[in-house]
Amino acid sequence: MKLLFLAHRIPYPPDKGDKIRSYHELRALVDCGHEVHLLAFAGGIDDQEHETELARHCASVRIIKLRRSESLLRTVWSLVTNEALSTGYFHSGEMARAVTDATASHDFDAVFVYSGVMAQYVPDHLASRTVVDLVDVDSEKWLDYSRVVKWPRSWLYRLESARLRKFEAGVILKFAQTFLATRREAALLEKSLDEFSRRAKVRLMTNGVDLEFFDAGNEPSHEKLKHLVFVGAMDYFANIDGVKWFVDDVLPLVRLRKPEVIFQIVGSNPARAIRKLAQSAGIEVTGYVVDVRPYLRKAAVCVIPLRIARGVQNKVLESMACGRPVVATPESVAGLDLTDGQELIVAGSPERFAESVIGIMEDAALSETLSLSARNFVEQRHAWKPLLQGMVEVVESVARRRTRSGSDLSNENTRKANR
Repeated sequence: MKLLFLAHRIPYPPDKGDKIRSYHELRALVDCGHEVHLLAFAGGIDDQEHETELARHCASVRIIKLRRSESLLRTVWSLVTNEALSTGYFHSGEMARAVTDATASHDFDAVFVYSGVMAQYVPDHLASRTVVDLVDVDSEKWLDYSRVVKWPRSWLYRLESARLRKFEAGVILKFAQTFLATRREAALLEKSLDEFSRRAKVRLMTNGVDLEFFDAGNEPSHEKLKHLVFVGAMDYFANIDGVKWFVDDVLPLVRLRKPEVIFQIVGSNPARAIRKLAQSAGIEVTGYVVDVRPYLRKAAVCVIPLRIARGVQNKVLESMACGRPVVATPESVAGLDLTDGQELIVAGSPERFAESVIGIMEDAALSETLSLSARNFVEQRHAWKPLLQGMVEVVESVARRRTRSGSDLSNENTRKANR
Protein backbone atom coordinates (compact mmCIF):
# COMPACT_ATOMS: atom_id res chain seq x y z
CA MET A 1 0.00 0.00 0.00
CA LYS A 2 1.33 3.42 -0.97
CA LEU A 3 0.62 6.19 1.57
CA LEU A 4 1.11 9.94 1.79
CA PHE A 5 1.76 11.03 5.39
CA LEU A 6 1.30 14.74 6.19
CA ALA A 7 2.39 16.21 9.53
CA HIS A 8 2.45 19.76 10.84
CA ARG A 9 5.73 19.05 12.65
CA ILE A 10 8.46 16.63 11.71
CA PRO A 11 7.68 13.38 13.58
CA TYR A 12 11.18 12.98 14.98
CA PRO A 13 12.67 12.80 17.53
CA PRO A 14 9.74 11.44 19.56
CA ASP A 15 10.54 13.64 22.55
CA LYS A 16 7.42 15.79 22.99
CA GLY A 17 3.63 15.50 22.77
CA ASP A 18 2.63 15.59 19.13
CA LYS A 19 5.93 14.16 17.86
CA ILE A 20 5.56 11.10 20.07
CA ARG A 21 2.16 10.16 18.68
CA SER A 22 2.93 10.99 15.04
CA TYR A 23 6.26 9.13 15.15
CA HIS A 24 4.66 5.94 16.43
CA GLU A 25 1.87 6.19 13.87
CA LEU A 26 4.40 6.64 11.07
CA ARG A 27 6.53 3.72 12.25
CA ALA A 28 3.48 1.47 12.62
CA LEU A 29 2.52 2.05 8.98
CA VAL A 30 6.09 1.50 7.81
CA ASP A 31 6.61 -1.60 9.95
CA CYS A 32 3.49 -3.17 8.42
CA GLY A 33 5.28 -3.07 5.07
CA HIS A 34 3.55 -0.06 3.57
CA GLU A 35 5.36 2.43 1.34
CA VAL A 36 5.14 5.75 3.17
CA HIS A 37 6.01 9.13 1.67
CA LEU A 38 6.39 11.86 4.31
CA LEU A 39 5.80 15.60 3.95
CA ALA A 40 6.18 17.66 7.12
CA PHE A 41 7.10 21.08 8.40
CA ALA A 42 10.32 21.84 10.25
CA GLY A 43 10.31 24.49 12.93
CA GLY A 44 14.07 24.97 13.06
CA ILE A 45 17.48 23.95 11.75
CA ASP A 46 17.72 20.96 14.08
CA ASP A 47 14.45 19.60 12.71
CA GLN A 48 15.77 19.58 9.16
CA GLU A 49 18.80 17.59 10.29
CA HIS A 50 16.49 14.73 11.31
CA GLU A 51 15.45 14.15 7.70
CA THR A 52 18.21 11.55 7.31
CA GLU A 53 16.89 9.44 10.17
CA LEU A 54 13.36 9.46 8.78
CA ALA A 55 14.64 8.58 5.30
CA ARG A 56 15.82 5.26 6.74
CA HIS A 57 12.19 4.26 7.20
CA CYS A 58 10.20 6.16 4.56
CA ALA A 59 10.16 5.76 0.80
CA SER A 60 10.65 9.52 0.50
CA VAL A 61 10.93 12.43 2.91
CA ARG A 62 10.58 16.13 2.30
CA ILE A 63 10.87 18.53 5.21
CA ILE A 64 9.77 22.10 4.56
CA LYS A 65 10.86 24.96 6.77
CA LEU A 66 8.03 26.92 8.34
CA ARG A 67 9.29 30.49 8.52
CA ARG A 68 7.92 32.17 11.61
CA SER A 69 7.77 35.69 10.15
CA GLU A 70 5.76 34.53 7.13
CA SER A 71 3.50 32.39 9.31
CA LEU A 72 2.70 35.34 11.56
CA LEU A 73 1.79 37.47 8.54
CA ARG A 74 -0.52 34.73 7.26
CA THR A 75 -2.07 34.50 10.72
CA VAL A 76 -2.88 38.22 10.69
CA TRP A 77 -4.34 37.90 7.20
CA SER A 78 -6.59 35.11 8.48
CA LEU A 79 -8.37 37.65 10.65
CA VAL A 80 -9.61 39.31 7.46
CA THR A 81 -10.46 36.14 5.53
CA ASN A 82 -12.47 34.51 8.37
CA GLU A 83 -10.10 31.55 8.30
CA ALA A 84 -8.99 29.90 11.54
CA LEU A 85 -5.73 31.51 12.63
CA SER A 86 -4.15 28.09 13.15
CA THR A 87 -4.73 27.00 9.56
CA GLY A 88 -3.44 30.36 8.35
CA TYR A 89 -0.28 29.93 10.39
CA PHE A 90 0.41 26.58 8.73
CA HIS A 91 -0.53 27.63 5.19
CA SER A 92 2.44 27.38 2.86
CA GLY A 93 2.71 27.65 -0.88
CA GLU A 94 5.79 25.46 -0.78
CA MET A 95 3.94 22.70 1.06
CA ALA A 96 0.99 22.95 -1.35
CA ARG A 97 3.38 22.54 -4.29
CA ALA A 98 5.10 19.62 -2.57
CA VAL A 99 1.77 17.84 -2.14
CA THR A 100 0.86 18.51 -5.77
CA ASP A 101 4.21 17.11 -6.91
CA ALA A 102 3.85 14.04 -4.69
CA THR A 103 0.33 13.21 -5.88
CA ALA A 104 1.38 13.69 -9.51
CA SER A 105 4.37 11.37 -9.08
CA HIS A 106 2.72 8.67 -6.98
CA ASP A 107 -0.62 6.90 -7.17
CA PHE A 108 -1.42 6.93 -3.44
CA ASP A 109 -3.83 4.40 -2.01
CA ALA A 110 -4.55 6.57 1.03
CA VAL A 111 -3.50 9.72 2.87
CA PHE A 112 -2.80 9.96 6.60
CA VAL A 113 -2.98 13.47 8.06
CA TYR A 114 -1.55 14.24 11.47
CA SER A 115 -3.13 17.44 12.88
CA GLY A 116 -6.19 19.09 11.42
CA VAL A 117 -4.24 22.09 10.10
CA MET A 118 -2.69 19.82 7.46
CA ALA A 119 -6.09 18.82 6.08
CA GLN A 120 -6.04 21.95 3.91
CA TYR A 121 -3.44 20.27 1.68
CA VAL A 122 -5.38 17.11 0.80
CA PRO A 123 -6.55 17.12 -2.86
CA ASP A 124 -10.29 16.67 -3.28
CA HIS A 125 -9.91 13.46 -5.28
CA LEU A 126 -8.19 11.84 -2.27
CA ALA A 127 -10.62 13.05 0.41
CA SER A 128 -12.58 9.78 0.44
CA ARG A 129 -9.35 7.89 1.16
CA THR A 130 -7.96 10.20 3.82
CA VAL A 131 -7.63 9.51 7.54
CA VAL A 132 -7.11 12.52 9.82
CA ASP A 133 -5.78 12.37 13.37
CA LEU A 134 -7.09 15.48 15.12
CA VAL A 135 -5.84 14.05 18.45
CA ASP A 136 -7.53 16.74 20.54
CA VAL A 137 -10.23 19.34 19.96
CA ASP A 138 -8.04 22.42 19.61
CA SER A 139 -11.04 24.73 19.48
CA GLU A 140 -11.77 23.84 23.10
CA LYS A 141 -8.14 24.46 24.03
CA TRP A 142 -8.35 28.03 22.72
CA LEU A 143 -11.58 28.53 24.65
CA ASP A 144 -9.78 27.36 27.80
CA TYR A 145 -6.95 29.80 27.10
CA SER A 146 -9.42 32.67 26.68
CA ARG A 147 -10.56 32.20 30.27
CA VAL A 148 -7.12 32.77 31.80
CA VAL A 149 -5.81 35.72 29.76
CA LYS A 150 -6.82 39.36 29.61
CA TRP A 151 -8.43 41.31 26.77
CA PRO A 152 -7.63 41.61 23.86
CA ARG A 153 -6.10 38.13 23.87
CA SER A 154 -9.22 36.70 25.48
CA TRP A 155 -11.29 38.05 22.58
CA LEU A 156 -8.83 36.73 20.00
CA TYR A 157 -8.73 33.27 21.57
CA ARG A 158 -12.54 33.04 21.68
CA LEU A 159 -12.65 34.01 18.01
CA GLU A 160 -10.12 31.31 17.17
CA SER A 161 -12.12 28.78 19.16
CA ALA A 162 -15.29 29.50 17.18
CA ARG A 163 -13.54 29.36 13.81
CA LEU A 164 -11.66 26.19 14.65
CA ARG A 165 -14.78 24.43 15.91
CA LYS A 166 -16.41 24.94 12.51
CA PHE A 167 -13.23 23.81 10.75
CA GLU A 168 -12.89 20.66 12.88
CA ALA A 169 -16.46 19.60 12.19
CA GLY A 170 -15.82 20.17 8.48
CA VAL A 171 -12.78 17.89 8.61
CA ILE A 172 -14.86 15.04 10.04
CA LEU A 173 -17.58 15.52 7.43
CA LYS A 174 -15.19 15.73 4.47
CA PHE A 175 -12.74 12.90 5.09
CA ALA A 176 -13.14 9.15 5.46
CA GLN A 177 -12.15 8.70 9.10
CA THR A 178 -11.04 10.95 11.95
CA PHE A 179 -9.19 9.92 15.10
CA LEU A 180 -9.47 11.61 18.48
CA ALA A 181 -7.60 10.68 21.65
CA THR A 182 -10.55 10.44 24.06
CA ARG A 183 -14.33 10.06 24.16
CA ARG A 184 -14.42 13.38 26.02
CA GLU A 185 -12.81 15.10 23.03
CA ALA A 186 -15.16 13.41 20.57
CA ALA A 187 -18.22 14.49 22.58
CA LEU A 188 -17.20 18.12 22.19
CA LEU A 189 -17.67 17.90 18.42
CA GLU A 190 -20.71 15.65 18.28
CA LYS A 191 -23.24 18.50 18.37
CA SER A 192 -21.84 19.74 15.06
CA LEU A 193 -22.22 16.36 13.35
CA ASP A 194 -25.06 14.33 11.90
CA GLU A 195 -25.82 10.87 13.28
CA PHE A 196 -23.98 9.05 10.47
CA SER A 197 -20.77 11.02 10.98
CA ARG A 198 -20.84 10.46 14.73
CA ARG A 199 -21.20 6.71 14.32
CA ALA A 200 -19.21 5.99 11.17
CA LYS A 201 -16.49 8.60 10.89
CA VAL A 202 -15.09 9.21 14.38
CA ARG A 203 -12.61 6.73 15.89
CA LEU A 204 -10.86 6.80 19.25
CA MET A 205 -7.19 6.03 19.86
CA THR A 206 -5.62 6.98 23.15
CA ASN A 207 -1.92 7.75 23.51
CA GLY A 208 0.58 5.02 24.22
CA VAL A 209 3.94 4.99 25.94
CA ASP A 210 7.18 3.20 25.06
CA LEU A 211 7.28 0.69 27.92
CA GLU A 212 10.76 -0.58 27.09
CA PHE A 213 12.27 2.89 27.04
CA PHE A 214 10.42 4.24 30.07
CA ASP A 215 10.99 1.76 32.88
CA ALA A 216 11.69 1.99 36.59
CA GLY A 217 15.45 1.52 36.38
CA ASN A 218 17.44 1.45 39.61
CA GLU A 219 16.08 4.39 41.57
CA PRO A 220 17.54 5.41 44.97
CA SER A 221 15.84 4.29 48.18
CA HIS A 222 12.69 6.18 49.13
CA GLU A 223 14.38 7.95 52.05
CA LYS A 224 16.92 9.62 49.75
CA LEU A 225 14.40 11.04 47.32
CA LYS A 226 13.72 14.75 47.70
CA HIS A 227 13.00 15.94 44.17
CA LEU A 228 9.62 16.94 42.83
CA VAL A 229 9.77 16.74 39.04
CA PHE A 230 7.76 18.21 36.20
CA VAL A 231 8.61 17.30 32.60
CA GLY A 232 7.27 19.22 29.62
CA ALA A 233 8.05 21.70 26.86
CA MET A 234 8.51 24.94 28.76
CA ASP A 235 7.53 27.31 25.97
CA TYR A 236 4.00 25.87 25.95
CA PHE A 237 1.33 28.08 27.53
CA ALA A 238 -0.41 25.36 29.56
CA ASN A 239 2.87 24.07 31.00
CA ILE A 240 4.03 27.57 31.94
CA ASP A 241 0.72 28.34 33.60
CA GLY A 242 0.72 25.06 35.53
CA VAL A 243 4.30 25.36 36.75
CA LYS A 244 3.78 28.94 37.92
CA TRP A 245 0.65 27.88 39.82
CA PHE A 246 2.59 25.07 41.47
CA VAL A 247 5.49 27.34 42.47
CA ASP A 248 3.26 30.15 43.74
CA ASP A 249 0.48 28.21 45.45
CA VAL A 250 1.59 24.64 46.16
CA LEU A 251 5.34 24.54 46.74
CA PRO A 252 5.28 26.94 49.74
CA LEU A 253 2.79 24.63 51.47
CA VAL A 254 4.97 21.58 50.79
CA ARG A 255 8.01 23.34 52.23
CA LEU A 256 6.27 24.01 55.52
CA ARG A 257 6.77 20.30 56.19
CA LYS A 258 9.49 19.44 53.70
CA PRO A 259 11.87 22.41 53.46
CA GLU A 260 14.51 20.25 51.79
CA VAL A 261 12.53 19.53 48.61
CA ILE A 262 13.94 20.54 45.25
CA PHE A 263 11.56 21.28 42.39
CA GLN A 264 13.03 20.34 39.02
CA ILE A 265 11.47 21.79 35.87
CA VAL A 266 12.70 19.61 33.02
CA GLY A 267 11.97 20.63 29.45
CA SER A 268 13.09 22.47 26.35
CA ASN A 269 12.91 26.18 25.55
CA PRO A 270 12.00 27.53 28.99
CA ALA A 271 10.20 30.85 28.70
CA ARG A 272 11.59 33.89 30.48
CA ALA A 273 9.08 33.53 33.31
CA ILE A 274 10.29 29.96 33.88
CA ARG A 275 14.00 30.83 33.69
CA LYS A 276 13.45 33.44 36.40
CA LEU A 277 12.20 30.73 38.75
CA ALA A 278 15.71 29.25 38.84
CA GLN A 279 16.81 32.29 40.83
CA SER A 280 14.83 30.96 43.79
CA ALA A 281 16.45 28.49 46.18
CA GLY A 282 15.42 24.90 45.64
CA ILE A 283 14.14 25.34 42.08
CA GLU A 284 16.10 23.97 39.13
CA VAL A 285 15.34 24.71 35.47
CA THR A 286 17.23 22.29 33.24
CA GLY A 287 16.26 23.43 29.76
CA TYR A 288 16.49 20.76 27.06
CA VAL A 289 17.82 17.37 28.16
CA VAL A 290 18.62 14.46 25.87
CA ASP A 291 17.02 11.92 28.22
CA VAL A 292 14.32 12.71 30.80
CA ARG A 293 14.40 9.26 32.42
CA PRO A 294 17.12 9.96 35.01
CA TYR A 295 15.07 12.89 36.31
CA LEU A 296 11.85 10.89 36.46
CA ARG A 297 13.48 7.92 38.17
CA LYS A 298 14.94 10.08 40.95
CA ALA A 299 11.67 11.86 41.65
CA ALA A 300 10.05 11.41 45.04
CA VAL A 301 6.89 12.57 43.28
CA CYS A 302 6.17 13.50 39.68
CA VAL A 303 3.86 16.50 39.73
CA ILE A 304 1.45 17.34 36.90
CA PRO A 305 -0.09 20.69 37.93
CA LEU A 306 -1.80 21.63 34.65
CA ARG A 307 -4.89 23.80 34.89
CA ILE A 308 -5.48 23.70 31.13
CA ALA A 309 -5.18 20.32 29.41
CA ARG A 310 -6.72 18.45 26.50
CA GLY A 311 -6.67 14.78 25.64
CA VAL A 312 -4.10 12.40 27.09
CA GLN A 313 -0.96 13.86 28.63
CA ASN A 314 2.21 11.97 27.65
CA LYS A 315 3.98 13.37 30.70
CA VAL A 316 1.54 11.47 32.92
CA LEU A 317 2.04 8.19 31.05
CA GLU A 318 5.84 8.49 31.03
CA SER A 319 6.00 9.24 34.75
CA MET A 320 3.77 6.24 35.50
CA ALA A 321 5.76 3.99 33.15
CA CYS A 322 8.92 4.87 35.09
CA GLY A 323 7.19 3.60 38.20
CA ARG A 324 7.02 6.91 40.01
CA PRO A 325 4.15 8.13 42.18
CA VAL A 326 2.20 10.92 40.51
CA VAL A 327 0.10 13.76 41.88
CA ALA A 328 -1.94 15.50 39.19
CA THR A 329 -4.72 18.04 38.80
CA PRO A 330 -8.09 16.76 37.53
CA GLU A 331 -7.52 18.55 34.21
CA SER A 332 -4.25 16.67 33.66
CA VAL A 333 -5.86 13.23 33.81
CA ALA A 334 -9.34 13.90 32.42
CA GLY A 335 -8.52 11.80 29.36
CA LEU A 336 -7.44 8.75 31.36
CA ASP A 337 -9.65 6.00 32.77
CA LEU A 338 -8.01 5.67 36.18
CA THR A 339 -8.95 5.71 39.86
CA ASP A 340 -7.91 8.47 42.23
CA GLY A 341 -5.77 7.01 45.00
CA GLN A 342 -5.04 3.80 43.13
CA GLU A 343 -2.82 4.55 40.11
CA LEU A 344 -2.09 8.13 41.16
CA ILE A 345 -3.50 10.90 43.33
CA VAL A 346 -5.75 13.60 41.88
CA ALA A 347 -5.63 16.98 43.61
CA GLY A 348 -7.46 20.11 42.49
CA SER A 349 -6.63 22.61 45.22
CA PRO A 350 -3.22 23.83 46.42
CA GLU A 351 -3.90 22.39 49.88
CA ARG A 352 -4.91 18.96 48.59
CA PHE A 353 -1.99 18.92 46.17
CA ALA A 354 0.54 19.77 48.88
CA GLU A 355 -0.95 17.25 51.34
CA SER A 356 -0.75 14.52 48.71
CA VAL A 357 2.89 15.24 47.89
CA ILE A 358 3.85 15.30 51.57
CA GLY A 359 1.89 12.11 52.24
CA ILE A 360 3.81 10.21 49.57
CA MET A 361 7.17 11.54 50.73
CA GLU A 362 6.46 10.47 54.32
CA ASP A 363 5.00 7.04 53.54
CA ALA A 364 7.29 4.59 51.74
CA ALA A 365 4.54 1.95 51.53
CA LEU A 366 2.14 4.39 49.85
CA SER A 367 4.87 5.46 47.44
CA GLU A 368 5.59 1.86 46.45
CA THR A 369 1.90 0.97 46.06
CA LEU A 370 1.26 3.93 43.78
CA SER A 371 4.41 3.20 41.78
CA LEU A 372 3.50 -0.44 41.13
CA SER A 373 -0.12 0.39 40.29
CA ALA A 374 0.99 3.16 37.93
CA ARG A 375 3.31 0.86 35.98
CA ASN A 376 0.67 -1.86 35.79
CA PHE A 377 -1.92 0.64 34.52
CA VAL A 378 0.14 1.78 31.55
CA GLU A 379 1.19 -1.78 30.73
CA GLN A 380 -2.46 -2.84 30.55
CA ARG A 381 -3.98 0.24 28.90
CA HIS A 382 -1.31 2.22 27.05
CA ALA A 383 1.11 -0.11 25.27
CA TRP A 384 1.60 1.26 21.76
CA LYS A 385 1.39 -1.98 19.77
CA PRO A 386 -2.30 -2.89 20.27
CA LEU A 387 -3.36 0.75 19.95
CA LEU A 388 -1.54 1.21 16.66
CA GLN A 389 -2.80 -2.05 15.21
CA GLY A 390 -6.31 -0.65 15.23
CA MET A 391 -5.13 2.54 13.55
CA VAL A 392 -3.35 0.61 10.80
CA GLU A 393 -6.46 -1.48 10.16
CA VAL A 394 -8.54 1.67 9.70
CA VAL A 395 -6.06 3.13 7.20
CA GLU A 396 -5.93 -0.15 5.27
CA SER A 397 -9.73 -0.33 5.19
CA VAL A 398 -9.96 3.21 3.84
CA ALA A 399 -7.35 2.45 1.17
CA ARG A 400 -9.39 -0.50 -0.08
CA ARG A 401 -12.29 1.83 -0.87
CA ARG A 402 -10.63 2.93 -4.11
CA THR A 403 -11.48 -0.42 -5.69
CA ARG A 404 -15.15 0.00 -4.76
CA SER A 405 -15.60 3.65 -5.77
CA GLY A 406 -16.21 4.42 -9.41
CA SER A 407 -15.82 8.15 -8.79
CA ASP A 408 -12.40 7.56 -7.26
CA LEU A 409 -11.30 5.52 -10.26
CA SER A 410 -12.62 8.16 -12.65
CA ASN A 411 -10.73 10.90 -10.82
CA GLU A 412 -7.54 8.86 -10.87
CA ASN A 413 -7.79 8.18 -14.61
CA THR A 414 -8.37 11.86 -15.33
CA ARG A 415 -5.39 12.82 -13.19
CA LYS A 416 -3.15 10.30 -14.94
CA ALA A 417 -4.24 11.54 -18.38
CA ASN A 418 -3.27 15.07 -17.43
CA ARG A 419 0.23 14.20 -16.24
